Amino acid sequence: MNSSEFIPSVLVGKGIIVPASYRDPLISSYRNNPLIEALPHIFSEEEAMMCLSNYPTYDQDERQLPSHLRLHLVQNALQFVAPLPTHLDLEQRFSRMIRSGYQARNPLIADFWREFQKRIDGLSSQNITPTRLRSTATGFTIIGISGVGKTTAVEAILSLYPQVIIHSQYCDRNLTLMQIVWLKLDCPFDGSIKGLCLNFFQAVDDLLGTNYYRNLAGGGRRTVDELIPNMARVASLHCIGVLVIDEIQHLNEAKSGGYKKMLNFFVQVVNTIGIPVVLVGTYKAMPVLSGEFRQTRRASGQGDLVWDRMAEDEVWDLFVESLWRYQYVRKPCSLKPDLSHVLYEVTQGITDFAVKVYMLAQIRAIVTEKEVVTASIIRSVAKDSLRLAQPILSALQSGNIQALQKFEDVRPLDINVYIEEALKNLKVVGKINSSPTIQKSLMSNQEDENIALNSYDIKPAINQKDVNGDSQIQSKKNQRKRQQDSLDKGSLVNIASFGVNEGITVYEALKQKGYICSATEYLI
Repeated sequence: MNSSEFIPSVLVGKGIIVPASYRDPLISSYRNNPLIEALPHIFSEEEAMMCLSNYPTYDQDERQLPSHLRLHLVQNALQFVAPLPTHLDLEQRFSRMIRSGYQARNPLIADFWREFQKRIDGLSSQNITPTRLRSTATGFTIIGISGVGKTTAVEAILSLYPQVIIHSQYCDRNLTLMQIVWLKLDCPFDGSIKGLCLNFFQAVDDLLGTNYYRNLAGGGRRTVDELIPNMARVASLHCIGVLVIDEIQHLNEAKSGGYKKMLNFFVQVVNTIGIPVVLVGTYKAMPVLSGEFRQTRRASGQGDLVWDRMAEDEVWDLFVESLWRYQYVRKPCSLKPDLSHVLYEVTQGITDFAVKVYMLAQIRAIVTEKEVVTASIIRSVAKDSLRLAQPILSALQSGNIQALQKFEDVRPLDINVYIEEALKNLKVVGKINSSPTIQKSLMSNQEDENIALNSYDIKPAINQKDVNGDSQIQSKKNQRKRQQDSLDKGSLVNIASFGVNEGITVYEALKQKGYICSATEYLI
């Protein structure tokens, strides 16, 4: 590979780089280890709650702003994060895991580098080399449905730690070391070990400005047997605190038996290099991970975490009450049990869906000028925006885990699509309501329809001379009335009103009444 060739970044999340500042860890077994003493202090539960929460600024006076501005404000809910018990549990797991993994990797111990060199040599020769240092690293697995906040929570917790700590001197002793506290990568889409190793070298290069990809990975030309020892060497050199592998369900895409090699590779990383490994994935990864005893044992060092959707309990109530504060409709309503239940019913407690359905309900209330969030609007937007997820939501509702494993993923909603459509519809409605020409034309069209109806229905009835004339005249009058009602309901003004009453846009109402056809209807 040419040294000038551009290599795109594969880092999934990038933290800060800081010079080492040492503090007493307050635990005797953690003392006199610069890798641990350079970490932030151990957070209490209250401190973790404060650090992990994110409540965007809210000004109720902004509810009086024009509609097109409030559609932007609704997006504030995307930044909303309420710390839940699972977040606090996960923060404590990472805190213990990182520090525990560093206990057997103290760079001040004379045998530290020599013992690790033996282990790396053992990886190269495929032989087990006895050493006096025992790995204290443990890891765990996070499995759950997409959209519940696994990746968001992991990244938020990792951000509590600097990613790189630069050591230069410890207790009047020179210590030249660039410590990588955490590294987060995505599992390659094909589940290959080589792909993961190459991603590792590229990520470290991107983080530290080194050339490991070119020098130790041969620009991608080295074999897996060559890459693994080199990866171990780099990981040991920079004392990586934890390696997080996301999207672990991609192991299912590995070639026959490939996932077993990948899992064995993770076991080697933990046992030989002493780096804790956290695997994050969807339910699709459960058959793979639960089928390998050695990996399950090692990954359960801190206890496996199955991150399910929220139950409709006090945790859900806490979450929705915090979310409900961010109302930008002009008629804000208090959170009632029926509204909370409807939101849970249509999203099944999936965080991503709940936040975005609530946002979309406000958008529809603003665009249709109802200006209040109702149960019918919540159901309506959920029906429109969660169509692809309905099979998964049904499986969740029935508790069918086997059915969930058949689905690739629950894809998060792209809220921008709905906001752009809402802005477009808002402009159209605004033009109709503000344009005298359009309003006059609509009223004129309605009058012409009424005149045509009267002239068409009455004349044939008046000219009727047979003995049943009276009944036929009455029949024609009834027919005229039905047609009159039909045309009144079908006028553009009434269709627009119908849309407002039903909580849908004017465009959708016109489409339902047959005034708007598909662009491809007349294509051959």
